[in-house]
Amino acid sequence: MTTAPIFELSQLLRDAQAYWWPFCRLLALLSMAPLFNHKSVSIRVRVLLALVLTFALGKMLPVPPEIEPLSLKGIMTTFEQIIFGVILGLMLQLVFTIFMLVGEVISGQMGMSMARYNDPTNGVSSSSIIYQLYFILLVFLFFSIDCHLLIISVFYQSFIHWPVGGGLHYLGIEAFLRGIAWTFSAAVLISLPIVFCMALVQFCFGLLNRISPAMNLFSLGFPITILVGLLCIYLTLPNMPHSYLHLTRELLDTIGLALQGA
Repeated sequence: MTTAPIFELSQLLRDAQAYWWPFCRLLALLSMAPLFNHKSVSIRVRVLLALVLTFALGKMLPVPPEIEPLSLKGIMTTFEQIIFGVILGLMLQLVFTIFMLVGEVISGQMGMSMARYNDPTNGVSSSSIIYQLYFILLVFLFFSIDCHLLIISVFYQSFIHWPVGGGLHYLGIEAFLRGIAWTFSAAVLISLPIVFCMALVQFCFGLLNRISPAMNLFSLGFPITILVGLLCIYLTLPNMPHSYLHLTRELLDTIGLALQGA
């Protein structure tokens, strides 16, 4: 009779392991995933959402090996789940990073680098006004194609290909590094037409400065450069949903290769 409660407690701790490892990975994933990592989403909301999703998906995930949570192996396994979640979250964040780089490049070409959005009340860090325009559109596109459900699907698939206690894999880290390089190349390709138009406008004003040095090009060139930049953004915005879908498919293919490579 005296050993029954102790036995039940040990059995309860073993059953809790099936939820502890997914909770660590999911919380790290939500801390890095797009929109969920925004500072307007408090830490309490992320923890509560991670708990709800963990209890909803815990029984459907593969059965983890029996590892003592307080042992050295258990602590290393916990860090392993956190690293897996961080890698997946950063990879899912790459599409938003692409448009952040595009906004920064376009702002620099338009001469609006000094126009920053800063909201100290909500704790939002400063970013360019052009990126805020892209960010608002990305939020609508994110929910319109059910990317919040894709994040849960990626989380579930990660436990199939990256099981608990499986250790870190070189191919997954290599795919993440390739994804970073792909981010810069995609940002260059998206911003290249606008950058070319802005460079052409600045080149024309440079020629006018050589022809008529007395003309005040600073008071004339700056507003025209902004107007041409806004016109280029207006002409390229209809292609943004197609670009977002294409980049999302490429990103999911990259994540799939990283998971299957493990």
